Amino acid sequence: MSYRTLLPALVLAAAVTMTASSPAGANGFGSANGCCPFADNAKHWYTSETLETRTRSAARAAMLKLDSQTDMTVAYDSTPDPSTDVESFDRYYVDHWDLDWDGSSTGYNLYAYSKCVKSIPPADSTQAWRCDQYEVRYDLKDIDWMSTTQRQALACHEIGHTIGLDHSTESGSCLRTGAHTVVKYGTHDVAHINGRY
Repeated sequence: MSYRTLLPALVLAAAVTMTASSPAGANGFGSANGCCPFADNAKHWYTSETLETRTRSAARAAMLKLDSQTDMTVAYDSTPDPSTDVESFDRYYVDHWDLDWDGSSTGYNLYAYSKCVKSIPPADSTQAWRCDQYEVRYDLKDIDWMSTTQRQALACHEIGHTIGLDHSTESGSCLRTGAHTVVKYGTHDVAHINGRY
């Protein structure tokens, strides 16, 4: 059974959409390109202490993929504080962050969402916005049915947003939209990340 049959309309702004994929192409990078502020540095501290076991495993796998595929490094923070780069949570959401998680008013069901909760404004107009801390939220109602690989693809997608990557049309990228099980960053993603960090 396809995602389209199971999930008629999904949109995860700054997250993942389960729709038909597009041909390969580049993706935007940084807030100037309409998505996500850059991470504040090349070391990405993260915590997943509050996540249920399957989501925690997917989040850790996604961070390790970032570490192994790019020049960025990741470190697990067992005692998160305001300087932890990525904090992840999974709950049964309805309207957190004033988003319509269940699609009752928009028709688009959110599975996960990344949001910069502590931004660093640019010193001048030649610099980009950066983010000191992101939160990633996973809606348990919508991901309970997912396989291990599907959760890893979703987590990879969300972690990509926390470093500034926008959605991709590259078929080998976890940042692409649509139903997929890609658990790695594509060549455009890696070029963006290594060029920046």
